[in-house]
Amino acid sequence: MSNKKHYEIRPGMDTFRYLLTFGGLELLSRRAKSRSEQFFVSIAGSIDRHVLSEGLFEKGVLDIVHEVCRATGHTDLLIDVGANIGNHTVALAKTFKRVESVEPHPVLYRILEANVLHNRLSNVNCHNIGLANNDASGTLVESSIEHGLSRVKERSMLLPEVFGLSSDSFGREFSVELKEASEFALQFAKDLDRTFVKIDVEGMEFEIVSALIPLLEQFRPIIGFEWFTKSQPQIADLVQSVRGYELWGIRLHDFGKSRLKRAMKMIVQGRFYTFERLDINALDEIYPIAMLIPEGRANFV
Repeated sequence: MSNKKHYEIRPGMDTFRYLLTFGGLELLSRRAKSRSEQFFVSIAGSIDRHVLSEGLFEKGVLDIVHEVCRATGHTDLLIDVGANIGNHTVALAKTFKRVESVEPHPVLYRILEANVLHNRLSNVNCHNIGLANNDASGTLVESSIEHGLSRVKERSMLLPEVFGLSSDSFGREFSVELKEASEFALQFAKDLDRTFVKIDVEGMEFEIVSALIPLLEQFRPIIGFEWFTKSQPQIADLVQSVRGYELWGIRLHDFGKSRLKRAMKMIVQGRFYTFERLDINALDEIYPIAMLIPEGRANFV
């Protein structure tokens, strides 16, 4: 018994694998420790891997949101609907006087809280709920290969195939509480005329934006939402019906289904975003954030 070897790492290829993976992760961790924003991440999530690699997910999008809100004066309040692990919340907390972060996933919510605490953000409040057009309960189903990709299965307008997955890929389920979106937002009525609402909820964007329409007409906040245009055509009619607003979008310039083509494009030109007025008849397939901005406020572009 005393001479039996109990390997942690076996010689040969197992050792080479260990040296490469552990060494690479160690380099990434050293980079992460030097950054101003600090995150607890899991390598199992694509957002987390972006954060681990580059410090933030969709940094170009965050820069545009910061510039738009600064230029329009919408910096009193950020309502981050679908906050995930807190990428947008943490990155934008210094832009806004106050942040209300909404995340229904019971695990991601704990990580969101941890990231807020870790970055000592005293102006951020976290809410373990989802938003909808009425108070209800729902079933959040999580992708088995992507912990940050979750859908409320009774309400999501995006099929799993939109994400390149099948229904079988969404297996783990959580019961979640849903609150009526306008009722939630009305808690902050005194700040809503200087508020930015970011909505990224994997297929419930139409429902939540619809619920907020009366508040748009009364208080004039800026609304930003992720938009898969082909899978959510109802949003096009909705945004055209909103009085006194212009439709703008953050456009990603290396989007496509082929990873190889995207990688080659990135090597040549990098990954970048532009902020453009949208033509409802000539839309891209996806916008990381499309924005409804009160008329006259976007004259800085």
